[in-house]
Amino acid sequence: MFSAIILAAGNSTRMGGTNKQLAKIGDIPVFIMSALAFQHSEKVSEIIIAAPAEEMSRYEKMARNYGVSKLKTAVAGGATRFLSVRNALEAVSKDCAFIAIHDGARPLITTADIDRVLADAVKYNAAIAAAPATDTVKTAASNGFVESTPPREKLYYAQTPQAFSKKLYLECVSKLGSAAEAMTDDSALIEQCGGYVRITEITACNMKITHPDDLAAANAIYLNRNAVKII
Repeated sequence: MFSAIILAAGNSTRMGGTNKQLAKIGDIPVFIMSALAFQHSEKVSEIIIAAPAEEMSRYEKMARNYGVSKLKTAVAGGATRFLSVRNALEAVSKDCAFIAIHDGARPLITTADIDRVLADAVKYNAAIAAAPATDTVKTAASNGFVESTPPREKLYYAQTPQAFSKKLYLECVSKLGSAAEAMTDDSALIEQCGGYVRITEITACNMKITHPDDLAAANAIYLNRNAVKII
């Protein structure tokens, strides 16, 4: 079974003073909506939330009040993504052989897409949610001029959840040592250790809340999904 780690300790610097984790999509806080998608997965046995150190009890109480019954605990987020994950890993149950790491700021992830990523992780030891690139991507030289244009059909936008064998993840952390702390993408640890990561193409919008306008867009998508279900 999986232990799901929800990262909700970011400082929301690009949100103009709004804590994006506590902003609401519909009437549900962003990080709660993310957690509930994992709550509904039969593959997930427990949920751990990495929250701001000074608000751990608040986040834990909110999660329980919104029905996240699989919540094991909230832990203090670290100064970096890696440190937040590391703190959460200390709370993972010994009998959970796999972990799934998800950005709390991606509230539109569906349980169906979660389950597809988790199934690939069991099969391949490492898998990430990703979307095919829809724009042409350029690489730039240090002088600001275009250096190359990679073939778009080989490019994907890495998203979350990213799921791994717990044993494999911990082995890579041990092997990389302090270099792991600079990683901004969880699967990069596996790549740096020479491991293979499966790309699982998602089927629904999984946008990340980064700027204030993203909240309006996410709300529109959420309302549309509910309307479609009603019809």
